[in-house]
Amino acid sequence: MDYLPSTPLAHAVRRLSAQELCRRLADVRRVSEARGLRVLGSGGRPQPIDLAFRPWILTAVQVAHFQRVVHQMVDALRRIPVLYTRHAAIREMIPLAPAQEAWTRLAEPLDRRPFAVLGRLDATATFDHPDWRRGFRFLEPNTVGVGGVYYAPASCRVMLDVLGDLLRRAYPRRRFEPMPDPSRMLAEEIRAMAPGARRVALLENRDFTTGTDEFGNLAHSLRREGLEAVVADPRELRLSGGRMLAPGGPVDALYRDCELGELLEMEARGPRLAAVRHAVRTGRLLSGIAWEFDHKSCWEVLTDARYAAAFTPAQRRLFRAHVPWTRLVRQAVVRDPHGHPADLVPYIRRHQSQLVLKPNTLYGGEGVVVGRRVTRAVWERTVATALRAARVHYVVQQAARIRTERFPLLRRRPETAPRNVVSGFFFNSRRIGLMGRFSDDPVVNVSRGGGLIAALQVK
Repeated sequence: MDYLPSTPLAHAVRRLSAQELCRRLADVRRVSEARGLRVLGSGGRPQPIDLAFRPWILTAVQVAHFQRVVHQMVDALRRIPVLYTRHAAIREMIPLAPAQEAWTRLAEPLDRRPFAVLGRLDATATFDHPDWRRGFRFLEPNTVGVGGVYYAPASCRVMLDVLGDLLRRAYPRRRFEPMPDPSRMLAEEIRAMAPGARRVALLENRDFTTGTDEFGNLAHSLRREGLEAVVADPRELRLSGGRMLAPGGPVDALYRDCELGELLEMEARGPRLAAVRHAVRTGRLLSGIAWEFDHKSCWEVLTDARYAAAFTPAQRRLFRAHVPWTRLVRQAVVRDPHGHPADLVPYIRRHQSQLVLKPNTLYGGEGVVVGRRVTRAVWERTVATALRAARVHYVVQQAARIRTERFPLLRRRPETAPRNVVSGFFFNSRRIGLMGRFSDDPVVNVSRGGGLIAALQVK
C-alpha cells in the first residue's frame, strides 16, 4: 500500500477514556503555547493556534511523488519572469506598477543563478486515502514572506511528544519523523546564495502588529543551523562601504517577510532602502525580487494554451490535472475552463456558484469570496470592486473541492466536527516540506482563526 490509512490512529484515540482524552488535548495546547504556536491578535496580544489531534503521515512513495510535482511547478514559476519580459499579454496578466518594475530591473538578468528561494505551494492534497494522487489542486503560489516556517517543525515536535505512544500503538513496526524542517531548508538556501554567510537579517515590517509571529523563534532555529540571525525592520538596515549593516553589526544575507509593495511604501514615507537594494543587485535577498512574480494570476499563464510551448510536456499534463482555471479579472475575451472563447465578466456573473474571487497579491485569506457561499448582491459588489481595481487586482478561479477531516479539539470540552483542510508544500531548490491547516471556514488560513496539522513521514 502506497499510503497509510488514518483509521488505526483514529481507533487508538477513540479508545482513550474521556478523562485521558481531555488530558492529552490540554497537553497539546499547553506544549503548543510553550513552543511558540501563536498568532498576534488585536492589540498585539498573543493567541494560541489550535493544533489538530492527529498528524498527517506520508509514505516514502508519497513524499517522492510530491517532491517531483512540486518541483515541476517551481520550475514553471521560474520561467514566469522571462516570459513577462517577452509577452505584452503576460504583462497584462501579472500587473506590476512602474516602481515595482524598476526594482525588478535591479535583479537583471531575471533568470540568473543562484535562484535561491524558500516558498510554499498551497493545495487541496490529503494523504490517507487511495485517491491521493488524483483530484487535488494547487491553489496558489507563495514565494515571499512564507508563513509556517517555524510552526511546521514545532507542530511536529508537539505531536511526537504528546501522541508518540498512540502512534506506536496504532502503527506497530513503523517509525515516524517530521517532514523536512523549512527553517533548515531556509539555511540551505542562504548558504547556496551566499557561500560563507555567517550572519543573516530576518526582515519584517514592524508596522504590522497582528498576524503570525514566527521570526523570533525562526532566528533561534537558524542559530541551531550555525547561522547568527537577527530580526530587523528593513528601515533599520544601513549600507556602508558595500556592507549591509543591521542592528548589532554586518550581515551577509537578507531573508524577507516583506513584499515589494511594502518596501515601496516604506520608501515613499522615508529614505531609500539602500541596503535592501544592494542585496537585490548582489543576489543576497531571499526570496529574490524575481519571485515577486508569484501573483495568483500566474495560474492564468500556466492554463493559457498560447504559452504551452514554454513548458515541458510533463508540466503541461500537471497543469491540466492539478492547476485550476484562473484569470485576472478584467474586461477581456478569454478561454473558459472548457477552452471556448468567453467574455470574461459576463462569464463570472453567470457562473457564481462554480467560482472564487481572490485579491491577486494579498495574503492571509484577505478578501477571498467563495461564490457558492455568498448572496448574489455580495458577488456583484465584489465583481464591481475587481473591475475598479487601481491598486488591488483580483483573480477569478474555478472553485476547488476542499476535503474535510474529523479530529477532536479542546473547546469547553472535547469536540469533534468536520473541518476543511488544505496542505502547504514548502520548497527550496532541493527538497519539500509540508504543513496542513484546518478551519470551519472554507477559506482556510491561520490568520483567520484556522489551526495547524503536523506532517510526519514514515521511515
